[in-house]
Amino acid sequence: MTNTTCCSCHKPKANFECAICSSQICKSCTQFLPEDTFSFLKKIPVELSHSVYCPRCFDDNVASPLATYNETMEKAKEVIVFLKNEGKKTRLLARKEEPYIVLDCLDKEETLLRLAFYAAQENFNSIIDVDITHEKVINGSHKHFVWKGTAMPCQLDDKMLNAQYYD
Repeated sequence: MTNTTCCSCHKPKANFECAICSSQICKSCTQFLPEDTFSFLKKIPVELSHSVYCPRCFDDNVASPLATYNETMEKAKEVIVFLKNEGKKTRLLARKEEPYIVLDCLDKEETLLRLAFYAAQENFNSIIDVDITHEKVINGSHKHFVWKGTAMPCQLDDKMLNAQYYD
């Protein structure tokens, strides 16, 4: 076994390798990210798809996108949702944008959050005509549901929010 030193703290026993620069790093200096950290992005950039980073590569390549991602996730939780059967409230709203489509989710809440995340990512504050459905999948004796959904992004201004649209 070779004795490698950490590129950050210069201590021996660097057991990990940075996924971007391939530098050897010890466990205490390694920046770990769970595999599903950026799972709500439509397309995950290559530099964000790894789970092990040295401090320099993390600061240069991951910290800023991670902060933006977390901020967008918080905005997504505040997105106003109008279901498809609430057409009376949304009939006067413009439907100019392409609808969002989400496939293969584990549950209804994840499907709705993904739709809201896409809206928040593009600076919309609401989604309308939300339609979420599920399908039963049988794999031998294992049965589960696969969820999918569609939604139309929309921007509600303060005047609309104070009117009858937002009860």
